[in-house]
Parts: sequence; C-alpha cells; structure tokens
Amino acid sequence: MDIKTIIIILTFILIILVVLNFINYLKLNPPQSSTNSQQGNCSQTVYGCCPDGVNSKINFYGTNCPGYMPPPGYSPRPGLPPVK
Repeated sequence: MDIKTIIIILTFILIILVVLNFINYLKLNPPQSSTNSQQGNCSQTVYGCCPDGVNSKINFYGTNCPGYMPPPGYSPRPGLPPVK
C-alpha cells in the first residue's frame, strides 16, 4: 500500500468515528425543544421550578428539590427540636 491509500482509509475511519460520536451525543442530549416543554410546566406552578429546571417545588423553600439542604436550625415540624 502506498501512503495515499493509507491516508484515505484513515480519513474515512475518522469521519465514521466523528459521525458515530455525534449520534451518541444526540442520544444523551436531546434537542432543547423537548426540555423546554418540561420547564414550561414547572414554571407555571405556584412555587415555580427547582434549581434543576425540571421538577416543581412543593413549597416556597423547595424542600422536595434534588440536593435540597435545610438551613441551620430548621425544624420540619413545629415543636420538634432543630436538626443538628
């Protein structure tokens, strides 16, 4: 094989890998139009969206949101000692 044939084969392989990578990227990251409909739903609720932009808050503080950390001294129910 001469060098030109090797370069053509390697270029073809590179193009295939780039296309496959792009297809995999699209599977993992769908277009924005599908996620905007989810954001629109939670933004129209009484308390709005969680910081993730997908889930709806069930109260002003967003205690149901992923990664929520209560403030120091917060007690989930009145009359209970604060969480330490």
